[in-house]
Amino acid sequence: MRSIAVLCLIATATLSTACSGPAGVETDCAWARPIRFAPATKDWLAERMPWPEHVRADLEKIARHNEKHTALCR
Repeated sequence: MRSIAVLCLIATATLSTACSGPAGVETDCAWARPIRFAPATKDWLAERMPWPEHVRADLEKIARHNEKHTALCR
């Protein structure tokens, strides 16, 4: 239980340090734009369902990245 509390404190300190100061979240998020697929790519993916596990895993990573970007950078 104590180690979880320590990890939470470290994470809170890291996040507050990263999001404060002159740069701020807006500037720090400039490099992390959402990943958008072209319509042709969406069509190509739709034609090839079900996806292999490695493709599904990569698409889940992209979705998580976009969700984090939306939550933290807008």
